[in-house]
Amino acid sequence: MSEITHAKITENSQIAQDIFDLRIYSPKQAALAAPGQFLGIYTGNGAMLLPRPLSICEIDAPGGHLRVVYRIVGGGTKEIAGMAPGGHLRILGPLGNGYAIDNTHRNFAIVGGGLGVPPLLGLAASIRKAVPDAKISVYLGFRDKAAVILQQDFGKFADEIIICTDDGSHGTHGNVIEAARGGDFEIAYGCGPPLMLKALAQYAGQANVPCHVSVEEHMACCVGTCLACAVKVRQEGVAVINKRACCDGPVFNAREVVW
Repeated sequence: MSEITHAKITENSQIAQDIFDLRIYSPKQAALAAPGQFLGIYTGNGAMLLPRPLSICEIDAPGGHLRVVYRIVGGGTKEIAGMAPGGHLRILGPLGNGYAIDNTHRNFAIVGGGLGVPPLLGLAASIRKAVPDAKISVYLGFRDKAAVILQQDFGKFADEIIICTDDGSHGTHGNVIEAARGGDFEIAYGCGPPLMLKALAQYAGQANVPCHVSVEEHMACCVGTCLACAVKVRQEGVAVINKRACCDGPVFNAREVVW
C-alpha cells in the first residue's frame, strides 16, 4: 500500500525549456519503486489539493534516491519547479504498475517521444541489470534540438540511441516510429503521445513481437477512485472494458489497448 512520505529535495534544476530534473531522497519509496511507476507529488499550496502525477525517471534503491524529469504545464508543476534543494515535498507512491522485463529476450527496443522519454531511462537501466548481454536499441523522438533530453543518460545502458526530431535540427529528420521500423528486435517498450503509441502497437503487431506501452492519460486522484484516467482495453481479446491508468496501468499490453 502506497503512503504519503515527506521526501527531501536534493536537486531541482532546469535542463531544457520548461523541463526540470528533480532528485529526491526517500529511501522507503526508492526501495519499492519499479520502472514505469509514478509518484503523486503535492505542491504545498493549499489551493491545490490533488497531487501531480509525475513519472519516475531513475531509481537508486541503494542510495535511497528517486529521479523525476517533468515539464511545467500548469500552476502545480510551476510550484514544484520553484522549490529549492533542502526543502521537502509530500510524495504519494510509488503508484501504478510498471514495466515487466521479459528476460527470455535478448534484443530490446525502447521507443519514446517527448515527455514520454524520462520513464524509459529507468527501464533501460533495469533491462541492462536483468539481462547483461542484451542488445538495447533506444529510439527517441522530439520536436527539435532544444527539446532533446537525457541522450547522454541513455548512453550508460543502451547499445545504440537514435534521436529523431520533427524539424531535423538534431539526429534524424523524421518520425521515431519510422526509425524503429528499421530495427531488429524481439520485444518493444514505449511511452509517449497516443498517436506514437498507436503506431508502435500497430508495427509490433505486424512484426508479431510483444509490445508494452505506458499510456499518457490525464489523472486526478492518482489512486483509482475518480475514474478520470479510463483506458479502453480488450479483455481476453473480445469484450471491451475500462481500466484505470493510475492503478491498472499506466503500462499495458499494447495488443489489448483499444486505440
